[in-house]
Amino acid sequence: MSSRKAAAGRSRRVRISNENRAGMITILMVVCLLFAVLLYEGFQLQNRIGENEQRRTELEAAIEEEEQRTSEIEARREYMKSDEYVRQAARDRLGLLESGELIFKPGDT
Repeated sequence: MSSRKAAAGRSRRVRISNENRAGMITILMVVCLLFAVLLYEGFQLQNRIGENEQRRTELEAAIEEEEQRTSEIEARREYMKSDEYVRQAARDRLGLLESGELIFKPGDT
């Protein structure tokens, strides 16, 4: 009977050992899967960071261009407030002359 008990004990230990091994393999697979998912997500985040940096650079360039354009508009606005601009506009658009100026047209001799 003792040999039966010993054989049953060994059989039970082998079964428990196999169950433990299966559990450990399952846990290992879950951990590996989680690691793979985290690694993939990390690469995705790195790609997004790179894209956002590129977009940020493009937006900063666009802002700089718009600031340049704004300063040009401001300079033109200031010029349009000047007497020189008024004289030039009157001359070009209305054909007005300042006192003492003469207009020579081709064929007038």
